[in-house]
Amino acid sequence: MKKRIFTVCIAILTVMVCIFAAGCTSAESFDVKETSLRSDGKSAAVLMKEICEEYPERTMGSGNDYKFLTFINEEMTSYGYPSVALADGGEDGEGGAVELAADNTAATAEVKQFSFKNAYTNATEKGYNLIYTVPAAEQTDDNVLLLAAYDNCAGLEISTTDLTTGQTSKDKIEGQGAYANASGVAVLLRIAYELAGEKLPYNLTIAFVDCSENAWEGAEEVAKTFAGTKGRFICLNFNKLGGGDHTYVYSDESEQAYNDYFYSVVEKTDKDGVFAEIPFNKQIAEVKFLDGQKTDYSHYAMYGDNLIFNIYGLAVASYISFNWSTMENPFYTEAHGYANVFGTSADTYDEMIARLGGEGKGEEELAKRLDAVVLNAVTAVSADNAETLLGAVAESDPSRTGGYADAASNASLIVKIVLIVACAGVAVALTVKGRNVLAQKQRDKLTKLKEEAQRGTFAQTMSADDIFSLGDDKKDKSDDDKGNGGSGNSNGGDIFEGF
Repeated sequence: MKKRIFTVCIAILTVMVCIFAAGCTSAESFDVKETSLRSDGKSAAVLMKEICEEYPERTMGSGNDYKFLTFINEEMTSYGYPSVALADGGEDGEGGAVELAADNTAATAEVKQFSFKNAYTNATEKGYNLIYTVPAAEQTDDNVLLLAAYDNCAGLEISTTDLTTGQTSKDKIEGQGAYANASGVAVLLRIAYELAGEKLPYNLTIAFVDCSENAWEGAEEVAKTFAGTKGRFICLNFNKLGGGDHTYVYSDESEQAYNDYFYSVVEKTDKDGVFAEIPFNKQIAEVKFLDGQKTDYSHYAMYGDNLIFNIYGLAVASYISFNWSTMENPFYTEAHGYANVFGTSADTYDEMIARLGGEGKGEEELAKRLDAVVLNAVTAVSADNAETLLGAVAESDPSRTGGYADAASNASLIVKIVLIVACAGVAVALTVKGRNVLAQKQRDKLTKLKEEAQRGTFAQTMSADDIFSLGDDKKDKSDDDKGNGGSGNSNGGDIFEGF
């Protein structure tokens, strides 16, 4: 019987392995050439702190979003990118073709203004994207876009209604948008610093976009310009970094070769274990963020400007940090013990440092996490790896719509099957254990009866072994006893062997 139980357990384990093997595909590995970051200049962590302290309110439609462009313009100009003309009244400005400090490539800078309906005020407002364009060293149709949203919720008044009294009150969000998204802007600025003066084999666009807190209109304005592009294209989006337990590179619900490429870069560059693989069974919600998205469900990695590029069928890789493996919040958790920081008054630089271990330790941890993203992105888009990146993009098909729902349902089904099999295995084990306990109790009882019989008066005429024989006389039993309802045991052993 023990052999039978062992065989069943092996079978269950084999089924589970086969199920996971069927549901998981091995990632393609790409040959990546290493690079390193420059030792000078402001780090992403320092830039993030400056943004939070100097421009805590970057709220769309408030005018503070436009004012923040001054900070970006000054930083980019100091790296050698062209300066953009910023008017006090928030008018469009455009910088002429200016030579980058370290190269002879002409670059341009422009503020692109657009209109949007503010979901918080119901008013038509103006949004502002600051776009830098650096042509390739040689003529090409290939494009790489680096993008981060700079607006936040700070200063917004959110109306809430007390369900018991019916009274409506307005609460102002006091945060700095450190996690969302001073972190992404700081990382993008540092990447721009690293790439300044590089001769790249593709056209580079660096975009700081507005209105991520509305419906990602700023990102859509940019995506429109690349829709239907002739050459190879990919967008790298930097969103909500540093504060999450893990950093992920998310591309799409369908498998894309370029996502494997970025994880090949992770294997080459991530010495501190900042990045994590996207889990097999992602936490999802049965909602759609936008009507145009290709799934009837959503998850937190979709909640960003990258969703716009998915809708437009454009390749996009989004760097985002949170904790996909914990279930503290039904939808997402930024970090263990902090289920909802984004969009709240707790989203400040000081709060993030405190969560990461306090002054000193927290600052070191933040720098480590942001630098890991910078190094990954710079390595990924470097001139030495550009053809590998763009080749991976060419292998992919982000415009396809098939397989999205299937990917999610298959993952869910596989996990459910595994859980059922595991529960069945536990049930078998408990049943076997219970029956073994029962059998042992029966043996103990028989042993006790034997001892009492040996002490009894009838022991003089008949031995205890004769009275409590457990099957030694089975050869004399009838066919009925062997299998047709009788109580005989045809196994040649203890009647409890079957338990």
